Amino acid sequence: MGYIVMDKIQIKKDSKILFIGDSITDVKFNFRFAHKFGGRNIYALQLKKKFKKYSKNIKVDIKGIASNRTYHVYDRLTKDCINLNPDVIIMLIGVNDAWENYGPENYPPLLRPMEPHIREIYRRIKTELPHTQILYLMPFLIDSVEEKFPFHKTLDEYRELLKNVALENGALVVDLQEFFYNAQKTIDPQKLAVDGIHPTNLGHKVMSDAVENMIEYI
Repeated sequence: MGYIVMDKIQIKKDSKILFIGDSITDVKFNFRFAHKFGGRNIYALQLKKKFKKYSKNIKVDIKGIASNRTYHVYDRLTKDCINLNPDVIIMLIGVNDAWENYGPENYPPLLRPMEPHIREIYRRIKTELPHTQILYLMPFLIDSVEEKFPFHKTLDEYRELLKNVALENGALVVDLQEFFYNAQKTIDPQKLAVDGIHPTNLGHKVMSDAVENMIEYI
């Protein structure tokens, strides 16, 4: 099945937009741990506010679940994606898959491999939602915890695979790592993410701004 590759995600005044991913996209998780991570106003909520300002008829669903790996999103794809029939999917997933490989002594062992599940996610979307636009947000590590710096090497291997699969399937890609590297030139990383993984409100603003650069309102 053919598809047209755009250089921006196009949003209409009646678009249905879906955010899907892990704890970074999980509204309840970030509200619950706002005292710890300081990220109550997550990027999806920031963008929802902007979308609604453009048009009150835009519908936004946010389906983030903490600790999700790629296979979890695959398992809930029918309920949390396909059945919603979104015009736009903004997906951020993959960092927990990389953590499983990086620190199996601290995280649950890798139960199911990432690559076949991410490929199947794209296959189903392209087959069952052929007109849906996909914006894939690449996972990242913010350099606020020195002990986690070595994780960059493992994460970069996953990021490369995730980027290639996304591009192969006609998705647009935002490399959030590059945006955070740039932000860290002038902002203390601790102000972007206390633990290096879960952004603060300011960190989520960096994400929101990065995504908005890929949006065209029509």
